[in-house]
Amino acid sequence: MRLKDSINIFLILFLISCSSDSPIHNHMAAQVQDKLDQHLKVLNTLIPDKNKLIELDHSRMAIDENVYTPPSIVTIFSRPKVNARILQKSQVAGIDLPFKILLYSEPDTQKVSLAYTSAEFIQQRHQLTSEDVKGYKLVMDKIVSKFPPNMVKTVDLSKVDKGFGLRIIKSEKDFLTSIKDLKAAIGKEGDTRFFADINYQAESKKVGIEIPPTYLILFGGPAPGGKAMHTTPRLGLDAFCQKLLVYETKEGEVFIAFNDIVDFSELYYDTWTIPQRFINFRLGKTLGGAVE
Repeated sequence: MRLKDSINIFLILFLISCSSDSPIHNHMAAQVQDKLDQHLKVLNTLIPDKNKLIELDHSRMAIDENVYTPPSIVTIFSRPKVNARILQKSQVAGIDLPFKILLYSEPDTQKVSLAYTSAEFIQQRHQLTSEDVKGYKLVMDKIVSKFPPNMVKTVDLSKVDKGFGLRIIKSEKDFLTSIKDLKAAIGKEGDTRFFADINYQAESKKVGIEIPPTYLILFGGPAPGGKAMHTTPRLGLDAFCQKLLVYETKEGEVFIAFNDIVDFSELYYDTWTIPQRFINFRLGKTLGGAVE
């Protein structure tokens, strides 16, 4: 057998072993999923049902679309009073609310990690004070402390400055029309799903705090999202599902804000992928086109 043929056969066998359809890969994923589910049970005991907004299993949604991404589940839960106090200081901070905790594994490992949006990250990204995020920090730190420290991932805050990873577009339409047209544009994409909405203004009013119109839309595409998370599953915290914030300032101007996927990939992994670039372009075109 020629050396070239041997190399080709080796490459084919290597690719098969790394395939999401291979027995080795499936066995490893199943073991990780079992561990992840055990940690998820612990997490669920720490979050009252009345506070839980949604739980998204990225891996299983991707599999339904014949796409592989490592085991990854994000839990999103809310505390309206905590949200409102932060939103009083910065409306655009609504992009990082409510609480988010991701349980996930990196590709081809059997270790489950936990990532979360920390109070310090919100403080630095939106130029807030420690007092502004005090309530958020108390809630999140209490939950995270229940997990082994070696599984908890932190962020290098030296890379996070004001407005980090934010894409903000001024809407030429009024607040309610912007929301309606954005939802219509997202729905037309065909491969996206709507997961939840939060009317921050209405929630804040219920707890006695007044803020300008502020609205969060949670949506995503399991197939493109799964491809973009294939080697960078920690993006399940900030980019999938995608968080679209619509807000009207006290001056009556309307803006939309969403996360730049590539910026977060570089923050967590010091690299980016072509699927991430594609989704960034697609988001900008779809969302910008809906409000301009």
